[in-house]
Amino acid sequence: MKVFLSTSAKTFTLLCTAWLAGCAAPGAADPPAQRVNVDGRTYLISQLTAGTWTATSAGTTQLSSTPSGRAALLQAIEKTSGCKVTDADYSHSGMQFDAQVDCADPLKN
Repeated sequence: MKVFLSTSAKTFTLLCTAWLAGCAAPGAADPPAQRVNVDGRTYLISQLTAGTWTATSAGTTQLSSTPSGRAALLQAIEKTSGCKVTDADYSHSGMQFDAQVDCADPLKN
């Protein structure tokens, strides 16, 4: 009986380790962010889905919510995605800017 428990414990440990390793698979990571500079500000731009992009500050500071700061964020996302932003808003207490884009009519850059 003691051998059975030992083998069961080893099997359980092996299965748990394999399951946890699957959670950290390289393909499961977020896509890399692209650094974009607009008006002297650096943003990290990432695509979440085909129509959703996000921008964060390159540092640990909150994003600017001034009209010029918002315009720079929109420009950074449009520049990176090549698409027109149709809707956008701040999230994560102002640390992230989320934008919906329409790629049916690409920007003429």
